[in-house]
Amino acid sequence: MEKPVTVNVIIDDKIFRKFALFDNLHRKRIWFLPVIFASIMSAFALVCFVMRGHAEQAVMIGSLLLIIGLGLPAAYMRLFFKSIKIQIKTAGLESPRHVYSLRFSPEGFQVINGGKPDQYKWSGVFGAYRVPGCTYLYVEKNKAFLLPDGQAEEGADVWGLLTDKLSAEKLRDCRTMKKFVR
Repeated sequence: MEKPVTVNVIIDDKIFRKFALFDNLHRKRIWFLPVIFASIMSAFALVCFVMRGHAEQAVMIGSLLLIIGLGLPAAYMRLFFKSIKIQIKTAGLESPRHVYSLRFSPEGFQVINGGKPDQYKWSGVFGAYRVPGCTYLYVEKNKAFLLPDGQAEEGADVWGLLTDKLSAEKLRDCRTMKKFVR
């Protein structure tokens, strides 16, 4: 990369929702504990149903365990999806809007978002994930910048730029669900 590349990032509700689902379900795997809880409660409910001829009120207890075991995870996921809707509304992303600009240079990149630009060095980047239609550039474990495809100046290849600047351990091409290999 000889000259700096700028990406004026425009985000809408679909792009943000896709990122939120990726970040929470794929990267952080928030679904894992609710599934374990549901499995354990369902197993106890099954034991109660098997014991229905030997224990008084076994069916009632089994039903209660099953309702709790499936209901709480369902409520948790419902609240999760509702929180995404609230974040979209709070950020004003119901319609596409310019959110920030990233300017990439050989030393690192800066994020311009109204005030003083934030500077980041390539060595400090946590990782980059490529998904269909977008690249997520994580500068910290829980802080990412979204780079939708086709928004770079002069059609620059943002993923190609990142593969030049970041080590292979920090790159994941999730379009194939494999770790990036050069």
